[in-house]
Amino acid sequence: MTIKQYLQLIWTLTPFILVVLGLLSIVIAAFLTLIQLGWLILGLALIITGYILSPKQDKTE
Repeated sequence: MTIKQYLQLIWTLTPFILVVLGLLSIVIAAFLTLIQLGWLILGLALIITGYILSPKQDKTE
């Protein structure tokens, strides 16, 4: 891959990277508040990340 292709890939993945970093900051803040809240928020963040990454199926028939 050339540098231009790497930059294009990074530009394409930028929204996903920002969402993951935002979820990570919320998880860290929750762990600093309460351990139980941190685990809850971590689980929700993993579910959200899995939903974003899951393949979307066309519902048209």
